[in-house]
Amino acid sequence: MVQRTVLQYQLGEKIGGGGMGEIYKARDTRLNRIVAVKVLSAAMSGDPDRRRRFVQEAQAVSALNHPNIITIFDIVDDGETQYMVVEYVDGKTLVELIPRDGMPLQQVLRYATQLAEALCAAHAAGIIHRDLKPANIMVTGTGLVKVLDFGLAKLIDWPATDPDGATVTMQPAPLTIEGTLLGTVNYMSPEQAEGKKVDARSDIFSFGAVLYEMLTGRHAFQGDSVIATLTAVLRDEIQPVRQLSPEVPAELERIVGECLKKNPDERAQSMADIQAALAALARQWDSGSFSALPPVAVVASHPPAGRRVGPLLAAIVVLAAVAGGAGYWWVNSHRTEAQPVHTETPAPPTSAVNSDPQPVTASPVTAPAQPIVTVTVVLGDATPVPLTLTDDIPGDAAAGTPVQFKVSADVRVNDTVVIRKGAVASGVIVDAAKKKFGVLGSKMTFSLDSVDAADGQKVPIRATSAAHRDGISKHPLETGASKSKNVASAAGTAYKGFVVGPKTVTAKK
Repeated sequence: MVQRTVLQYQLGEKIGGGGMGEIYKARDTRLNRIVAVKVLSAAMSGDPDRRRRFVQEAQAVSALNHPNIITIFDIVDDGETQYMVVEYVDGKTLVELIPRDGMPLQQVLRYATQLAEALCAAHAAGIIHRDLKPANIMVTGTGLVKVLDFGLAKLIDWPATDPDGATVTMQPAPLTIEGTLLGTVNYMSPEQAEGKKVDARSDIFSFGAVLYEMLTGRHAFQGDSVIATLTAVLRDEIQPVRQLSPEVPAELERIVGECLKKNPDERAQSMADIQAALAALARQWDSGSFSALPPVAVVASHPPAGRRVGPLLAAIVVLAAVAGGAGYWWVNSHRTEAQPVHTETPAPPTSAVNSDPQPVTASPVTAPAQPIVTVTVVLGDATPVPLTLTDDIPGDAAAGTPVQFKVSADVRVNDTVVIRKGAVASGVIVDAAKKKFGVLGSKMTFSLDSVDAADGQKVPIRATSAAHRDGISKHPLETGASKSKNVASAAGTAYKGFVVGPKTVTAKK
């Protein structure tokens, strides 16, 4: 195949291969650029269903336009074989990049956030990858992540299994089963392993398995055979991330756990929520504010049901390392928060020590200060925010006049307050009232801008539950308690804003 020319594509060295064909580096002689050409294997070219799936991959990828997803340029059929022409990515796969003990946290956050963005785009277009794994994720020299090989991708309304689902074909490692089971066994979801219909939550499970491996250097699910690995996917719980990598923040471990729930109904439901949470962690890393995350001891003291004491022992070791000045990156960021746990009893005056040997002196050891626990939560799109108008709005207010509101009740996600009562929200008059025959005619309208969240950031909000097509979400003013003709809306009038989400907020638990 090397040096063969197909139309204007001159094939060069072989750079990869998969269950459906081989991939060659090639030169597009017409546009004078380097591309990658995927060639459907000869054994599959005569199979109409496999040829259909090859076209399916081209259709799936061509429907996407995202910097973290490989771009398809062309699909060629010479009568005997089919070829897919895609952009050539010069980089390394995660298989090559993940060390035995896991990747540095900064890299994990950087790569995982991009990977989540790619899956968000695919899912928004109605496409499920179904074979997400380190071998299908490439990182360029500049740190750009590219998701490769949509060979098992499917549009959501297509059949979940092949028409000839009785055929099961084993491929070389990483092990792949085609037919009723599509995907790579170490990373496939339980529902995929059982041959059931899958949706975007299956990709979320695979994403969790990849994230686990990036953090720990180990497979989330591993067995001595295909069957043993499938059994682990269906039955076994993962070894907690921080047993293997104690430096991983609790929130990141929680995200992995939410992705790897066996039951898809209990699993994280949206890749957008995961991406928002990862982006928040990345921002905390960049700003050096990881001290806002829960310390190891807090999480370890509340282990999930069935978890053994390993994480607690790891927490004790880590806290002892803090007392001894150990040099993990997160020690310094948590030092202020963790010190009350380790503060030794202040030495009382000598006379008090000598005259009263009883342990009467108060000490942080016997009454430790409670650490501040924070959590990162996601405000979904259209989350309602109850508001009251702060000041009267005059009836002759012009368009562009700023208006101010206060939040009238706490906004919570589960039991966590993310927007506090009394927080300030801002808006602006969009349409001024128009006079008709000397009296006010059409109502004045306003739009909302943002509201102060519990962590101090300004969360964007709009005045209507659904975004308007023209991009301006405006709402008519209510007169409220005012009966004055000179007041369009009185102070204290109740309104409602809606979060433009998803939006991630860090708040005290």
